[in-house]
Amino acid sequence: MSSNFQVDLTSIGLKINYLYEVLATTYSIKNNKLVPNTAAMGIRLLENNTIKIWPFPNTTTYKNLDSTKLIILNFVDDIFLYVIASLKGNYISSSIETLSEQYYNYFPFDVKNEHKAIFKGITIDNFVHLPYLSQAWAIISCVATNKNQTVKKDSLGQVELVEISLSVIFCEKFKESFKLYNRAENLTLETIILATKLYVAKEKKDKTLYNKIKHKIEENINEVLRFGKNISALKAIEYVKDYVSIL
Repeated sequence: MSSNFQVDLTSIGLKINYLYEVLATTYSIKNNKLVPNTAAMGIRLLENNTIKIWPFPNTTTYKNLDSTKLIILNFVDDIFLYVIASLKGNYISSSIETLSEQYYNYFPFDVKNEHKAIFKGITIDNFVHLPYLSQAWAIISCVATNKNQTVKKDSLGQVELVEISLSVIFCEKFKESFKLYNRAENLTLETIILATKLYVAKEKKDKTLYNKIKHKIEENINEVLRFGKNISALKAIEYVKDYVSIL
């Protein structure tokens, strides 16, 4: 385990200024019990070993991070975990699988004096158990240091996000991973991200944006179904189809 002052994040394959999709785990405390929450999240490693993320301000990820300041970035191989982590809540039927407690392990972390400087006045216990996905081949634990409101634009329109800087506490690699997503999996991941944007468009009551995103999702689904060989991608696409039909 390495602190921010020693860890080389390129050792797990990260390149500076590249955008990566990971599964980000945050947590809240309810009735004296730690409740983890995981969602897909884009991350970018900067030259000063800071990581940037851009959550939507109304999400559980943002609310948890705003409260506890701690976040665990999970690197996983299974594309299906992205869909069950990202598309959840009131719009998913009871028959659809979700990330229950069985998907998590807890990493015992002793907050030593050299780590406390990273937290910059944030109150934290001397010993914490940080939740992470049991299927992760590597994790990076971080603390949020500052945030700024921002607007991002793409071909589907613009969205309001919060840009958050993360300082690395430690990085842990559990096993080697040489996984490269194939075309079906990459397209499935793009479709999952679009589905999260579809929810935002619905909440904003932006019908034009909603229809544009939905059309793109339908195009992607047809493409993945055309490939028709990747079981994990096909399972994830069926989940997306269920989500869109209920939304």
